[in-house]
Amino acid sequence: MKRIFLFLILALTFWAGRDACARIYEVGPGKALERIGSVPFDRLEPGDLVKIYYREKPYQDRIILRRSGTEEEPIIIKGIPSNGRLPIIDGKFAGAAQRENWNHRGRWLIKIGDDLPGDYVRIENLVLRNANNANFTVDSKGKHEYTANSGGVFLVKGKHVTIFNCRIYACGNGIISAYAPDVTHLTVRKCLIYGNGDFQNRKSDQEHNVYLQGTHTIVEFCRFGPPIACGQTFKDRGLNTIIRYNWIEGGFNRQLDLVDHKEYKQAHAFVYGNVLVQGQISHNYNMIHWGGDAGYSRSGTLYFFNNTVIGKHPVTRYIDVQYSDCKVDLRNNAFIGQGKLWNYRGALKGLHNWLSKDIQSPQEKYLGISGDNPGFMIGFKIPYFPYLGSALINNGISHLPLPVEYMPLPRGGGWKRSVVQAMDIGAYEFNPVILKKHFGSK
Repeated sequence: MKRIFLFLILALTFWAGRDACARIYEVGPGKALERIGSVPFDRLEPGDLVKIYYREKPYQDRIILRRSGTEEEPIIIKGIPSNGRLPIIDGKFAGAAQRENWNHRGRWLIKIGDDLPGDYVRIENLVLRNANNANFTVDSKGKHEYTANSGGVFLVKGKHVTIFNCRIYACGNGIISAYAPDVTHLTVRKCLIYGNGDFQNRKSDQEHNVYLQGTHTIVEFCRFGPPIACGQTFKDRGLNTIIRYNWIEGGFNRQLDLVDHKEYKQAHAFVYGNVLVQGQISHNYNMIHWGGDAGYSRSGTLYFFNNTVIGKHPVTRYIDVQYSDCKVDLRNNAFIGQGKLWNYRGALKGLHNWLSKDIQSPQEKYLGISGDNPGFMIGFKIPYFPYLGSALINNGISHLPLPVEYMPLPRGGGWKRSVVQAMDIGAYEFNPVILKKHFGSK
């Protein structure tokens, strides 16, 4: 008994000491630190918290995060809003107090990983902007142009990184990452990402809102708007990527560009519970590209289910498959508009989808039902939501690759999906009780 008591005392002492070691750094008006660059980022330990308070004048500091937290005690960089306004880190003439060991000068506003990784790091409640090739960074040697492919967040080396509730715009790439084994298990959640791209060449299609290459990435509850140039609204070269419960709208190019990385051999992706809306003006009429663009094949299956996909042009192509060994599995999707469903490359199968009658689909494949009108509510707070009596209601299938548990909101975020009888087709589930709870009678 004495041994057990002694063990408990030692354990409590250890955990108390551990908690006591976690430090909080406060940056902002009236705080101990006025500049973000004054934070000792290269001495952060697991559990440390950096609080960046809102101020009227944006911060102009670039950050390198090359220290690691743990699963239980991540390192957190957290913006503290004021009246709903998030702290802004502006890349225009921003300087860095730290020196890079791996030189990527001009490619980042926040850099995660360098020669050392930034594992178990969380960034939240920040506006990141203006890390683009129309602007400059500054250091002791003068000013330097950002590269065209600079990133609001450049993830070089980091596992289990989370980017939460951030607004990222006017950068080369909003978020850009390296690939495995250096980058795995990135989560991007409830972010607003738009207006990124090449600011010197508006015809460039090489810079994107996000450009992700790690394994086991999850992007959820985000709003993606049009890029500033001709890049993709969302580009991924990852392995086992999950894209769920997002609102992805606009852009001159594709809404989803899911292509290859030669290191991964076979790479699947899971895209579900999203709303995808084509741009009103498009230079590329393909909405969803699957398979590859760098001479290698993704050689996997795109599992695409319970999405609502809105085409805006008579010649829209909804699914564009690059290579013959790539597969697409469609279930419970609503495709609305005109054009062609698929380019007849690779293998496509599906069940319980709804397609506008003006969308050409393979006659030899039974993919679901077609009609004139899917039955969306008019003037409702959420576009593309089915009304009572819609052909989408109760016509889905419950046997899916992964459970569909939430529904996206137009500005990011989501709410619980509750099935009343059978699963509905598309990103939304008609449920009068949930509607009244969240939105009242209308």
